[in-house]
Amino acid sequence: MSTKRGPYAKSDARRRSLSAAALELVREKGHRNVAISEIAEFAETSEPTVYYHFPTKESLLIAALQQHDDENNRTRGDEAGPIAEMGGRAEAGVQRTNYARLYNELAGAAADPAHPANTFFRERWSRSVAVVAADIRRLQELGRVPEDIDADDAAHLLLAAWEGLQLQWMQGPPFDIRALIESHIRALLGPHAID
Repeated sequence: MSTKRGPYAKSDARRRSLSAAALELVREKGHRNVAISEIAEFAETSEPTVYYHFPTKESLLIAALQQHDDENNRTRGDEAGPIAEMGGRAEAGVQRTNYARLYNELAGAAADPAHPANTFFRERWSRSVAVVAADIRRLQELGRVPEDIDADDAAHLLLAAWEGLQLQWMQGPPFDIRALIESHIRALLGPHAID
């Protein structure tokens, strides 16, 4: 595998710097309250530089979502994580209100195949389903989940419940999302799935 050098490496580094700045400001202020000029200032660059790398604010916000995933993946190793962590991660996720609002808004818009976020979400779903299904298979090998459960189907259902409950929580009133996620896991995979 070759490492990028020269202007390409600098361009990648600049893009990462801009998406990190956008993510930080989104977390702080919310995506609707952040202007490109603020992102440029925060990243210590100019607006034309931002627009050179990201032709629209929306494309920069999609990159901010990817930046968030990259940060989480460095610490956790994947988007979805083990089944046993899903409830806790869902609980922590809704507490990041400004990020969750951006995520939900772009996830809804990405249902249109022509939307620029469609590819990001399609790839993210594919990776997440693979990670959750792999953990279900691991639990099946340990005898904690019945073997007749289809791991891929169950992964889709668990992730759909997580997304749906997150959206309901954000619309209010708040509820114990962790308890509901864990209840759903037990109902779908059996009582020993998250012992």
